[in-house]
Amino acid sequence: MIVLDSCIWIHAFLKTDDKCVTVLKKVIKGDLKPVVSPYIAREVINNILPEGKRKGYDIDKLQTAIWSIFREPFVKTTFTPLDFQAMVLEEVRSRPEYCALATALGIEPKDAPIVVLAYQYAIPLATMDVRSLLNVREKVTRFIGVDIISTDEVLAIY
Repeated sequence: MIVLDSCIWIHAFLKTDDKCVTVLKKVIKGDLKPVVSPYIAREVINNILPEGKRKGYDIDKLQTAIWSIFREPFVKTTFTPLDFQAMVLEEVRSRPEYCALATALGIEPKDAPIVVLAYQYAIPLATMDVRSLLNVREKVTRFIGVDIISTDEVLAIY
């Protein structure tokens, strides 16, 4: 299992990064089993729908594709539809425990819930976020034991 950062899902669904598209193809083939939380799902939907609309994509088809993949047996979702509907990103990001973790690790508060998900399942976190996550991955591994890997590393390993 692996946690795919929201940015990988977003770039894959919008087809804006070939490596992310290849990662998504590996998920669909069953080579990767990602864990998706309501936080990740909400981040993906909140980013993809406006950008997809701006690019002229059929939003209904795009949304159907996202939910079809999230519901497949090769994806472990950790939430129900009610959990997703109740998810308010700003509320989660501002929780004191996530803010404290973000400060301690030197990451952005928006990334803390994703790091915690990887920690809970004791699995790697794949990202293309150089600015926050990849930049401090040694520190994150040292302090909480979560391996953060790049899309290049995902493709090399899986």
